[in-house]
Amino acid sequence: MATPMTVAEPPRDLPTREDPVETLATATRIGFLGDTHGDLEHVLRVSRTMAARGIDTLVVLGDFGFIWPRENTGNILNKLSKRLADRGQSLFFVDGNHEDFGRLLRFPIGADGLRWIRPNLAHIPRGYRTRLVSGRTLAAMGGANSVDVALRQEGYSWWAEEAIMDADLVALGDDPADILIGHDAPMNLPTLDRRLAETDELWPEAGREYAAAGRAIFHRGFIQVQPKLYLGGHYHLFIDDTVAYGTGETRFVARVVILDKNGSKDTISQAILDVGTLELTFFGRDASAPAAPPTPDTSLNNAG
Repeated sequence: MATPMTVAEPPRDLPTREDPVETLATATRIGFLGDTHGDLEHVLRVSRTMAARGIDTLVVLGDFGFIWPRENTGNILNKLSKRLADRGQSLFFVDGNHEDFGRLLRFPIGADGLRWIRPNLAHIPRGYRTRLVSGRTLAAMGGANSVDVALRQEGYSWWAEEAIMDADLVALGDDPADILIGHDAPMNLPTLDRRLAETDELWPEAGREYAAAGRAIFHRGFIQVQPKLYLGGHYHLFIDDTVAYGTGETRFVARVVILDKNGSKDTISQAILDVGTLELTFFGRDASAPAAPPTPDTSLNNAG
């Protein structure tokens, strides 16, 4: 895999924030979004829905997609930043597998551990950790391998830096974290595994093997931190499973929530997290009341 590109300064059309304030560490409730894929209308509508509920800290769980090879990237980011600022909101995102890493990784990581893209827009690097106002710890591990890699063009619609590397797991560390956020999903997740088995034939074998390898290395990081709650995206469906991993002294129980993607007012592609209780409230994009998600799988499947 290619070595991530870094330079001293970000592109001129994408200035970073001066003296950033880390609202992740001070928020009592955080609004989460599944893959947004550069869909400005979707993000702004979710922003409005969240603002109506007093949420000013938003997190996209990968495939942010607003940093992408196009001439108007800077203008779109400026518009997004301004509209969020009008509502007093900041937006953070972990990287997915559909980001222009060549551009994203040119932004330096600040003293607070974040890559500020705009005064209220920041990338959460792999291995990032923070302590929330509740005292709970939050860790991040973005990245995932594209199952459709054979259909993509390197440097234009695919970047090798999408893949999680051993160095990322070292950065993550093995101290436990109450909350882990990322893009991919751990292994042995019953609802997801059933869905993947149903759709395997849609993808070339090499793409499936590449994607599975990415999920396997993410799983290693997941096991390292043993989260009580994991929030991710990537798979374009809603999942809420509670799974027991390991045995004996290494056994831990995790609630694994995968949010759906952008593009529909009805799918469960967003949630509000109470950082004290770890309770989640799910919403349809424009809903004035919580959407009714499928009944979560709380049968405590043992992943072994």
